[in-house]
Amino acid sequence: MALEPDGNRIVTMDEHSMAEHSQDEQSPETYEPPEPSGWSDPLTGTDGPRLWDRILGSELARVRRYHRPATVALVEVTGMDDVSRVWGAEIAEQAFIRVARKLAIEIRSSDHIARVDRMRFAILLTETDEIAAINFVERVRQAIDQQPGEAGVAIGWASPATASDLHEAMSSAEARLNAELALVEDGAI
Repeated sequence: MALEPDGNRIVTMDEHSMAEHSQDEQSPETYEPPEPSGWSDPLTGTDGPRLWDRILGSELARVRRYHRPATVALVEVTGMDDVSRVWGAEIAEQAFIRVARKLAIEIRSSDHIARVDRMRFAILLTETDEIAAINFVERVRQAIDQQPGEAGVAIGWASPATASDLHEAMSSAEARLNAELALVEDGAI
């Protein structure tokens, strides 16, 4: 076991101990983190779904008033069943938290991240047009860089036209996310 600079535990295992671990322990086949609720998510340290709704309403008013760009991104954590099956629920939870931290590192101080569902994060990128959103998505993909047996992400995003509705952008981002999740499920990516 090692510690990160902030004192958090990092569990490391080589392939031999991984094989022993998966044979010795009965690990659950799926990892389901607790449902986020309220204003903040204690598991990941991100905002919760209630605060997300308030932030989205606030940003919508700003976008309409000042005609400034904004992008909504939805990030679904994938591969958690594999992590849980191989490493166990505790390691799966640590992997889930690590993904949340990497997402939080990639956003600017003016942006917002919230856990809005068991495996889903919503990110509001203020002052971000479609081109900048694509750059953000690629940075996130590189930061997560899923390896076999690790957690990964599927991402959907949308940038509404100036003074448009961010709720419509959420719907567009969800459609894009669902298309990517279908590719992940089919093994295409």
